[in-house]
Amino acid sequence: MRKVVSILLAVLMLTAMGTVAVTSASAEETATVNGVVANVGDTVTIDYFVKSDCIWEDFQGHVTYDYDGLQLESFEMPDVTTGIMTNTLNKGLVYYTGVDINSNYKFYNEVNFYRIKFTVRQAGSYVVNNVWEVADGNDVDMIVDDGIILNPERLITREVVTATPKPTETTTTKTNTEPSTTKPEPTNTEPSSTTPTVTSSTPSPTTPVLVKELYVQKSVGVNIGKTAKLVYSLEPKNATNKNLAWSSSNTKIATVSNGVVKGVKAGRATITVKTTDGSNLTAYCLVVVNQPVTSISLSKKATMYTGKKLALKAKVNPANASKKELTWKSSNTKIAKVASNGVVTGVKAGTVKITATAKDGSRKSATCTVTVRQSVSKITLGKTNVVLPKKGSSYNVKVTVAPKNAYNKNVAVKSANTKVAKVSASTVKSGKTVKITAVKKGTTKVTFTAKDGSKKSATCKVTVKK
Repeated sequence: MRKVVSILLAVLMLTAMGTVAVTSASAEETATVNGVVANVGDTVTIDYFVKSDCIWEDFQGHVTYDYDGLQLESFEMPDVTTGIMTNTLNKGLVYYTGVDINSNYKFYNEVNFYRIKFTVRQAGSYVVNNVWEVADGNDVDMIVDDGIILNPERLITREVVTATPKPTETTTTKTNTEPSTTKPEPTNTEPSSTTPTVTSSTPSPTTPVLVKELYVQKSVGVNIGKTAKLVYSLEPKNATNKNLAWSSSNTKIATVSNGVVKGVKAGRATITVKTTDGSNLTAYCLVVVNQPVTSISLSKKATMYTGKKLALKAKVNPANASKKELTWKSSNTKIAKVASNGVVTGVKAGTVKITATAKDGSRKSATCTVTVRQSVSKITLGKTNVVLPKKGSSYNVKVTVAPKNAYNKNVAVKSANTKVAKVSASTVKSGKTVKITAVKKGTTKVTFTAKDGSKKSATCKVTVKK
């Protein structure tokens, strides 16, 4: 017994002689946020940039994130300063909107649209997603309408994700350097005669966790026959009953199943979602069902001249298509250009394809093959001042058109006063001559006009002496 006590005293004295102990941190838990690796406790900053080639009057959208894994620290819109409102009260959601009809929003140069910061709560893989709801340009068609990006080429975005490590902490522990004088209690080496006691209890029923918040996107657009998955969420994530009840105000326009909407007929319907755990929460989404373009009717062939304009007429089918706007494109602008209203301008001789495409995303299109012919650019006369000595005398005037590749080289010939001088033909081809004959004394003009519609002309003065 004394030997055992002596050994214990020696151990305690050796332990008391320690000075300083430094505790080292255990291995960090990691997470990924939009593909960037960060440790638990780190700050993750996402800068979202926007560039657009048109002026906006208003916009609306929201950012979704995992509330359990990420703690929202701040949300700001650094380069958008007028007419904006934000809402960060909903867990896992940040709403933003902007309306500035007077000054408008100009994103010609890339702007820092928003900056959002999080602290990583726990390990996992997380996606922070921006959802556009509305973006309306005042000099173009809607860029985003009811959540559908109609003009992706006018909305260029990118994001930069940065992870900032949390400050490191070091813990020191100082122990008593004086030898311990406390005597340890003698250890009872005798076997215990105490009989172990076994207890049992009946588990109490678990209290159900009710849903406290329910969110569904405000609106969505969908074409007839197509589907769209609604963005929705509920809090808390550990709610016992997450089942939801979905319904449509008009199933003849849109149906819904487990948050997936299907367009039936053009029109509007309200989708209602309710909790089923007794929390009696309800949310609504407006669905706009669009009638897509099914075909476009357009003349297959057309002919025009350089320097002239030709208005192509396209018919959008069906007549009740929700969005009838078209984009026009030329296969070769060196031959012919086309304006946004379908008016073609001939540039040089050749053949080009003009295509009209529906803007509603249906990808329906029609093409017209346009042949551009070279117009007459100039008419040259062999002589522009003819003097005839007397009645019956005549003179042959040669007519030449330019350029040489002009498609229609015919020229109309007309005397202003046939009682003074008359012409041998009303039409002459380039390179040929027209005879001008004196009728009686006087002065008149003979006009030569291109017959291709270019309106190019030349005039010859005729004087009859007697």
